[in-house]
Amino acid sequence: MQQAFTKSASADLALTALLGVAGVSVSAFATSSVRTANQAGVDLLFNRFIPFAAESAAAVALLCLLRHCARAAQHKLLDPCAPALPRFGRKGLLISGCSLLFALSCAYRSIFVADEGAALCRGAPSAFNAPVSGRAIATIGEIALVVQLSTYIVDTAKRLGVTGALWSARNRFSIVPVCAAECCSWCGVLSGNSRFFCAEYCLWCLLALAWSWDAAELLHLSKRRGDVVMHSGVLLGALGLLLFNLVHEIPHFFVAKISEDLAPSSALGVWECVEDAGSPLWLKRLPFFFIYFFGCSWLSTFVAARYLTRGAAQE
Repeated sequence: MQQAFTKSASADLALTALLGVAGVSVSAFATSSVRTANQAGVDLLFNRFIPFAAESAAAVALLCLLRHCARAAQHKLLDPCAPALPRFGRKGLLISGCSLLFALSCAYRSIFVADEGAALCRGAPSAFNAPVSGRAIATIGEIALVVQLSTYIVDTAKRLGVTGALWSARNRFSIVPVCAAECCSWCGVLSGNSRFFCAEYCLWCLLALAWSWDAAELLHLSKRRGDVVMHSGVLLGALGLLLFNLVHEIPHFFVAKISEDLAPSSALGVWECVEDAGSPLWLKRLPFFFIYFFGCSWLSTFVAARYLTRGAAQE
């Protein structure tokens, strides 16, 4: 038994290392494409790498959800008189379901690539890449991401014996900020005023601070190698989100004039966009699309997978 566990842990470590090397390689390629303004590289990232990464994350998230559903069904079959699933099992379904929603939203937006604020799209204009469509899909996915991470942090803190107060356990530091951020984003899309996007990213900075603080607490009490790796990733991801918003997103939208990014002939509403795959806007927004659809979708999937493997012993 111990030998089988050791082999499984070694396989997990090897897979994690392989995925890490692949992620670093693609990230280096994306960074090089942005720095050198390599249009061929930008097109390859938008047309191949980013959609493939988002779709793969959605597939893995779906598998995690199916595993949780199978365990839920098994629980009812083994104990038909049980009134309800254990609380841990219900949370597993919530975490994996939210992960799937977020990954699907990333996959959708990586296929129908559009900048909602500028009403530009890389493909043929349709109802699928209209500003209102992309914003609606993003709203569902982003709220699901916050629910997933908050639930994971709070429940994992109980498993690790965290006694201090957690920001993620309070709605005013989780649900309220993300709902306010989505309202700001909708106002930016509907009004064309880029300052609303600045307000949105300020709220995401608040969420990133909350996740950083809580992830540091989880990391401090983590003993297992898997917990250390997972919570280090959440901590680094949250700090990266904070720095990226402060250094890149907020300055970009603070000085941006959305009207300058629009096609000259466009007098657009929120139900249509202009196709312009050669716009310089895509090079400017590539870091955002790459980190969002590639990095965030896989981080969400890793959280669901980690909860699945650690939750099995406690259901």
